[in-house]
Amino acid sequence: MSLRLRLLLAIGLSVAVLWTGAALWMLRDLDRSLQRTLDDRLAMSARMVAGLVAQSGTGIGSPISAQGALMVPGSHGMACQIRSLRGEIVATTRSAAGAPIAVRAPGYRTAVVDGHAWRTYTLRTAAFDITTADRLDERGLLRRRIALAAGVPFLLAALGGLAALWFGAGRALAPLAGLRRTLASRPPDATEPIDGGRLPSELRPLIDALNGLLDRMGQALQRERSFTNDAAHELRTPLTIVDTHLQVARMTAAEATQQPLADAASGVARLRGTLEQLLMLARVEGRVSFDDGTRITAVEAVDRAIAAVGDGAQRVKVTAPPDPVLLALPPQLAVVALRNLVENALRYSPAGTTVDIAIESAAGQIRFVVTDHGAGMDVEELRSATRRFWRARTDTPGTGLGLTLVDAIASRFGGSLELTSATPQGLSATLVLPRRP
Repeated sequence: MSLRLRLLLAIGLSVAVLWTGAALWMLRDLDRSLQRTLDDRLAMSARMVAGLVAQSGTGIGSPISAQGALMVPGSHGMACQIRSLRGEIVATTRSAAGAPIAVRAPGYRTAVVDGHAWRTYTLRTAAFDITTADRLDERGLLRRRIALAAGVPFLLAALGGLAALWFGAGRALAPLAGLRRTLASRPPDATEPIDGGRLPSELRPLIDALNGLLDRMGQALQRERSFTNDAAHELRTPLTIVDTHLQVARMTAAEATQQPLADAASGVARLRGTLEQLLMLARVEGRVSFDDGTRITAVEAVDRAIAAVGDGAQRVKVTAPPDPVLLALPPQLAVVALRNLVENALRYSPAGTTVDIAIESAAGQIRFVVTDHGAGMDVEELRSATRRFWRARTDTPGTGLGLTLVDAIASRFGGSLELTSATPQGLSATLVLPRRP
């Protein structure tokens, strides 16, 4: 769950609970006030009718009582009834078919008349009982309308508040999104500290801790690269001496010792190749500058790489575009990357088969597609091919650093290396390098 959603749920639920409690309290108090007001209206209506009756001089035995009950049209939700103290109905707003409102004692009562519940108030005077009444279902309808009128704005305000909280939380968390983009755009080996001067104070401890981690990582990487560089340099001289002594020994040794000496010389050559690859890898990953101001075309880079291979160069076939295109990286690194791809393709291809190199020019980049006709690799092997010291077959010569170095060179200059299975068999390595405008 995202931090934004957690913040919205925490604050939104808290505010919703508080607002709901406040709304319920308000509606309860409003309902009490409404019932009290309606009851006061009944009492006021009864007193008003009593005053009008008193002013008219109507009393017991008057023409009104002699003529029977006076019917006055009224609302179906409200009623008024005047009853003499002897129980005769003098005047009423109810129709003749309706049942009279029963009067038991003065004051407020709840009665059921004609199947409907009524709220009644009876005022007793010297000559009459004056009763006013409201139907409770009409009161309920009025209550629901008031609740709806008060609840809809509350609901809209709550939804609007949640929406405002969602966008406000997004703006408040924008520095975190910016920090994420900054970290995502950094190179994998970048250990420079992150500038947190413009970030909120709450993020300063995080930035400080992250900068401390980057500093420790930078020191560890520097120690690793320094060790690799120093070890490669320091082992060059002993290896050269050992190789020289092996050559001298092979010239003077007997026939029986020639094969062991040849195997030792092969091991020394393999170790020298491993050291050269490690030294180059340390320089590439250590951001050592190789730029000497010169540039090379894609075809020239492939030709130099094939020439450096030596044996097997005649098995390589090149397909190039008619127009020369320049590479936007130092010639030394381009040749090393292509030589490693060609060496791997020749090493794992059966004798007599060819290695095809296709040079494709696109907008801003050059693609080198090196395809062999060997056994190829499965999915797991393709995933592990660029790991250090990993080899598809241990019975073939190699250092296990060739593809690692190619991938490091491509990554340093914004390119890529992709390995796929060729059809019908073999391996296809696609090296993408930047093109110079």
